[in-house]
Amino acid sequence: MVSRKQHGQISDCPIALGLDSIGDHWSLLIVRDLLFGKHEFREFLDSDESISSNILTDRLGKLQEQGIVAWRYHPDSRKRKLYYLTCKGKDLIHVLVPLVRWALKYHGDEARIPPAQQAALASGPEGFIQATLAALEDWESAFEVDTKDAATRV
Repeated sequence: MVSRKQHGQISDCPIALGLDSIGDHWSLLIVRDLLFGKHEFREFLDSDESISSNILTDRLGKLQEQGIVAWRYHPDSRKRKLYYLTCKGKDLIHVLVPLVRWALKYHGDEARIPPAQQAALASGPEGFIQATLAALEDWESAFEVDTKDAATRV
């Protein structure tokens, strides 16, 4: 990611500023994984894109600095962490859904969407967003995660 300082001097364009936070390939894929139920370091490593552990560590740190991702200790072991999206991070779903729709339009023959997400997407963009956010809320309740103050507990 390019730092805000680097872009801030060149441009105060909202697109440039947004890309400062999430403008690399891996950050959006981590956000995608968090939206769809992955919460542990090992689960991110197991994603199809095969992110390396050092890049994953770096991107998780940068997403935490941006207030997009937070973590808490796993209830079964303090050696493990559970990562989750803050409110700021969950709002990225409104960026990702149009990107998915664009990719399906122009790369539909190459795109693969898991059945659960495909069924939710069939209900339209708003139905998909509601279903995804509801599933996140269920997970947050189960693990007693409060995303409202998470950005301050990085």
